[in-house]
Amino acid sequence: MRVVGTAGHVDHGKSTLIQALTGIDPDRLQEEKDRGMTIDLGFAWLTLPSGREVSIVDVPGHERFIKNMLAGIGGIDIALLVVAADEGVMPQTREHLAILDLLGVRAGVVAITKRDLVDADWLDLVTAEMEEVLAPTSLAGVRLVPVSAVTGEGLEELAGELDRLLEYERQRRQTGWPRLPIDRVFTMPGFGTVVTGTLIDGELRVGQEIELSPSGRKGRIRGLQSHRQRIDPAPSGTRVAVNLVGLAVEDIDRGEVLTLPGWLAPTRAVDVRLRIVADAPRALPHNAQVTFHTGSAEALGRVALLDQNVIEPGGDGWAQIRLDRSLAVVRGDPFVVRSPAANLTVGGGVVIDDHPKRHRRFQERIGSQLRVLEQGSPAEQLVQTLQAHEPVDLRALAMRLGKTPEEAESLVATALANGEVIDLGNRLLISAAGWQRIGARVRAELEDHHAQHPLAPGMSREELRARLGLEARVFPRVERRLLDVAGVAEQGPFLRLAEHEVVLSPEQEASAAAVEEALLVAGVSPPSRSELSSALGVSPDLIQALIDRGTLVEVSADLVYAAETYRDIEERIRALILAEGRTTVARIRDQLATSRKFALAILEHLDQIKVTRRIGDERVLTSGPLSPRRETNQEPLPLDGGG
Repeated sequence: MRVVGTAGHVDHGKSTLIQALTGIDPDRLQEEKDRGMTIDLGFAWLTLPSGREVSIVDVPGHERFIKNMLAGIGGIDIALLVVAADEGVMPQTREHLAILDLLGVRAGVVAITKRDLVDADWLDLVTAEMEEVLAPTSLAGVRLVPVSAVTGEGLEELAGELDRLLEYERQRRQTGWPRLPIDRVFTMPGFGTVVTGTLIDGELRVGQEIELSPSGRKGRIRGLQSHRQRIDPAPSGTRVAVNLVGLAVEDIDRGEVLTLPGWLAPTRAVDVRLRIVADAPRALPHNAQVTFHTGSAEALGRVALLDQNVIEPGGDGWAQIRLDRSLAVVRGDPFVVRSPAANLTVGGGVVIDDHPKRHRRFQERIGSQLRVLEQGSPAEQLVQTLQAHEPVDLRALAMRLGKTPEEAESLVATALANGEVIDLGNRLLISAAGWQRIGARVRAELEDHHAQHPLAPGMSREELRARLGLEARVFPRVERRLLDVAGVAEQGPFLRLAEHEVVLSPEQEASAAAVEEALLVAGVSPPSRSELSSALGVSPDLIQALIDRGTLVEVSADLVYAAETYRDIEERIRALILAEGRTTVARIRDQLATSRKFALAILEHLDQIKVTRRIGDERVLTSGPLSPRRETNQEPLPLDGGG
């Protein structure tokens, strides 16, 4: 199913022409009928001489309703530009034509309406003027057909030209991810919530779970209609009405995009090639405020010009548009920007990157990257997209490229074979240059950490992940490759450079011996870690190094034992439980002749390393048969090694 969209100045007869062609009045609102002027989008359909059926979107011509016009014009295949013969080219004629040009619409026809009100000479003047206005636009050279909705003159010829234009198939993206920008929301008695729009990609099926972006609300498709006929599925390019279950009318806003769950992440910024219309009254400066229109959505935005300070009328340049709210936009979407102050269309173009990082201005590297995304080969665009968003999985990469998963897989396979792309596992992808950057960054971070903490075994995984700015789900696969090929080694919970080792100086070895001796003397009730460090004048890093070396055992954050003392305590507790079957904190406290604080810390550590297991207020050994519980009047087991 193809879509024809009208355009033209207010009161030039668009709705009357549509009704004459189709027999359907596209003005659905009573206010429109009372005022004789289209305010919102109207819809009709037409069977052409060939038997093909087309949808017609009738847009308002009045300048106050341009945003409604933009909501309907984005998904069209053919433009039907309407100019009244008795008035000729008017302001909204030019603005609508500029919008069609910015959106890249190349298939179209001009209907010169009200032919019955002018003579042949006047018609020739209007025709010549229209040809001159069309010449610098994407619709240069289209046919001009004089018509009269009153007499019927030219209607058959106009329908024939629409039929001829339909022979040229518009190349729509077919990524497999449907997108329906919603332009109407209403309730139908007996059906419930209905939304309409032009399906610009993929297909929809009855029963599918759907999601609205950017709101994230979910529902299910109860039914699909096009031209009041039930359809299933609804193919790309179709004007479709979708009956939804699980969503009320008040849950849905015009401008949202209906799609499948989980893939269309909204954005607050887009990178674009911005073209300013030739007859704009003034240049567009850096940081100008605009209204940004794409599909049926709009938002206020600020234009950050990346390669110049102003863009003159008729000129273009790279820009990042930062939006005041999230919109559902994908790369390749056409857009238009208007001046909210002057209420004029000032420019437009195509989205180059839908989730860009914030850029510094006047960076040639940024311009080069955007040129590749705009004009490069599919293989070049693949690598550039990876470098902008890596690491990224295959599905997300396909979405960013506007490709099907199969097309993306083919591109990735070639890039892997050429060594341009690296698979970190399960098709988590990174460019070869990106991997080199990560490797260099890891080495620099670890070298810096080793220099600042020479006694530490390495950097914690979480700290390194945070410094690299990688997601928690991504880091393990990056880590595996670092361990395999990047000269990184692991030591318990730490990562280090393979060549790094902790070596104590003679002075540090002497301090280490003093620490161990102090703890051996203290026995079961040692000073806290911080007290030990302060009393002996040793650094916390040295104590940690002794823990890492195994000389000391860390029982809790501020409690350490000499390894010899700790082994003795553990053996005595094991022997007690083997003899008695179980024990308590109080029992251990008394037998160790220490305080509850130390007894509890020791038992909790034994629980942690799976030597003991807590059952209520008692501890048992985690393995081996339980000894029978000793009677309470029996003599306690000595903890001094006696029999």
